[in-house]
Amino acid sequence: MDFMRACAFLGLMLVALGAGCGDTGGAEGAAGAAGAAGAGGASGGSGGSGGGCDPTLDSDSDGIADFIEGELDSDGDGKPDKLDEDSDNDGWTDREEGGASNPCLRPRDSDGDGALDHLDLDSDNDGVPDRDERAYDPDGSKACRVKENCDDDVDEGGQPVIDLVELAAGSDPVDPNSKPPDATLFFVLPYQEPEKTKDFVFSAGVKDADIYFLIDTTQSMGPAIQNIKESLDSKIIPTILNGDPDAKPPIPAIPGAWLGIGDFRDIPWAPYGEPGADPLDLDAPDRDWVYRNRYSLQGQQVLGNVAPPEGTAPAFQAPQALRDILGSLEAKNGGDAPESTSQALWIAATGLPYKATKGGLWESAPRSCADPLLVGTPCFRPDKLPIFVILTDAAFHNGPNPENDYDSTCATEACVAGAVSYKQTIDALNAINAKVVGVTVNTGAAGTARADLNDLATQTGSVYFDPSFGGAERTLVTSKDTESGDVSTEVVRLIGRLAGQGINNVTTRSQNYDCPGNVDCDGDQKPDPEYRNPSFPPGSPPLDGSQFILKVVPVPSEPPRYASLDQTTFYGVRGDAEVTFRVHARNNTYRPDSLLVVQARIQVQTPGGQALGGANGVKRVYFVIPRDPGALIK
Repeated sequence: MDFMRACAFLGLMLVALGAGCGDTGGAEGAAGAAGAAGAGGASGGSGGSGGGCDPTLDSDSDGIADFIEGELDSDGDGKPDKLDEDSDNDGWTDREEGGASNPCLRPRDSDGDGALDHLDLDSDNDGVPDRDERAYDPDGSKACRVKENCDDDVDEGGQPVIDLVELAAGSDPVDPNSKPPDATLFFVLPYQEPEKTKDFVFSAGVKDADIYFLIDTTQSMGPAIQNIKESLDSKIIPTILNGDPDAKPPIPAIPGAWLGIGDFRDIPWAPYGEPGADPLDLDAPDRDWVYRNRYSLQGQQVLGNVAPPEGTAPAFQAPQALRDILGSLEAKNGGDAPESTSQALWIAATGLPYKATKGGLWESAPRSCADPLLVGTPCFRPDKLPIFVILTDAAFHNGPNPENDYDSTCATEACVAGAVSYKQTIDALNAINAKVVGVTVNTGAAGTARADLNDLATQTGSVYFDPSFGGAERTLVTSKDTESGDVSTEVVRLIGRLAGQGINNVTTRSQNYDCPGNVDCDGDQKPDPEYRNPSFPPGSPPLDGSQFILKVVPVPSEPPRYASLDQTTFYGVRGDAEVTFRVHARNNTYRPDSLLVVQARIQVQTPGGQALGGANGVKRVYFVIPRDPGALIK
C-alpha cells in the first residue's frame, strides 16, 4: 500500500516520462496511483482545472482530459487510459464513471477511498465488483455501481439488504420481492482486513427438551396415576408443546420436546418392598422394582425411551409407547413409606448396570439405545435438556434424610448391598445437566416427599425466578402436596415455570454449517435442504465456516436478566430472556478469484451442551469473502 501511495504522488512525473507503476502487479496498483494523481495533481485536488490541463484534449472523448489520464495503462490491455474508453476494464465506460461536467475537473470518487470511479474496480466499496454489477444492471438504471442496495429492499426486521448479501443468499439484488429473511446475519471479510464485530440477539429459553415422566407406582398413587392417564393427550401434551398464553403466568411452548416414561417402587424385599410370587419375573405386577423403562405388553417389549410426539401442531399426541406404558401402569405394593426414587434417578441418568443384593436380588435391565452417543437409560439426546418429572407421595430411600437410608451395614436381614448414595444420584444428574420437576401428591405423610424433592431441586439447580415481592429463586417443586385430581395441572404449571422462568447458564457453540438434507439443521423445527460449503481451492474439502469466528463474547444489558457474566458465559439467565453475544470475525487466509460464501452456525446452549432458545437460539451466519479485484483484470 505504501508503494502505491508513492506511485500516486509521482503520477504526473511518470506520465511526462511515458512510464507507470507497472511493478505494482497490474491494474489495481496503477488504478490507485492514477486515481490519486488525477485527484490531487492534474486537476488541483478540489475540482478546479490545473494550469496545464486543456479540456479540449480528450483523445477518447470520455469526458476526462488526456492531462488527467496520461500515458498510464491501468488495465494492462496495451492501450493507455487516454485512448481507452474503459480504463479499468470493469464493463462501465469512463464516461459513465467519470461524472465530471468539465474534462479538467476531478472525476468522481463515489466511495471516497482515493481511487477515482473510472479506475476503481468497486466504485461503491460494497464488496460486489463493478463488473458483476453491470451484469445485473445492464443499462445502469438501478445505479447499482454506486449503490449498496440496488432495489432499496429491507429484511423482515426492517434492515437494508445489501446486494452482496443477496448474492450470497442466492436472491436477486434488483428484485425487491427476492431477499433473504434476515440481512443482519453476515460478515463481509476481505482478505486480512481488521477483525469485524457484530452483535447477535438470542433467546435463552427452553424450547427443546427431553421430558421423562418418572412415576411412583406404589399402592397409594392410584388416583394420581389415573389423573395423568385421563389428561395426557387432552391437557399435558398439548400444553407442553403448544403452550398456554391464557395461563397466569403464561406457559411458553416447548415445541421441540420429546417425551418418555418410566416408573419406580422399591427394593423387592422386606421391609422395603414385596418380592412377588415369582422374583425372577421383572414385570410381575405383584412385586416391587427399583426402576423400569422396559415393559412387556401383550407379549411385546416396549421401551419408555424419549421419542418425538405424534401429529402436527396444534394437534399433538404423546408417542404411542408412552401412551401404551402409561395405560398399563397399576398402583400396587410399596412396603415401607420411603421409595427407591434416588436409585431410579441414578439408573436413568447414567444408563449403567445396577444390582442390589443381600436381602434379595434386583438388577436393572440393559440399556437399549440405537446410538451410543445418546444419554442415560431413556436415551436422552445429547444436545437437548433432560427434564425428569417426578410424581410421588413418598420420601426417598438414600435421600437427603439419612434416617431413610437402606441398611448397608448388613447388621440386619434387610441389608442392601449395591445401592447408590444420594450424592451419587446428585452427581449423576448434574453430569448430564438434568433438571428435576417435582409433583408431590397428598396421599402420604404430609410434606415428606416435598422436603426431599426440594433438596434435590436445589442441588441440581432446578429453580425458576419468581418476580413477586422483589424477586426470588424457587424450586421447581409443588408448593404444597397436590390433590390427586390436580396432578396434571401441577405438571404443566411447573414445566411452564421451567420454560418461561427457569434459571440457566448460557454460552455459545460455533460450528460449521453442513446439512445432509431433509433434517432440521438450523433449529427452526423444519427440515432443511442439503447444503455443503464451497471448496477452496477447488478439489479440496468443503470449507469450515467456523474458522472465521475468532470469539463470541457476552454483551452486558440494562437491566440485566442474569446474575453475572464472563468472557464466554451469562450465569443465572432468567427464563426466556434475550441475551446478546458479540461475534468477532476475520479472514486471514483466503483471496478467492470469485465471490466465496461460507456458512457457520452459532447456537446458544448450557455449558453442558444442551441447546436453548429453539429457533431463536441458533443463527445461521454468512461469511462473504469478496473476490480479489486483481483477479478481474485480463
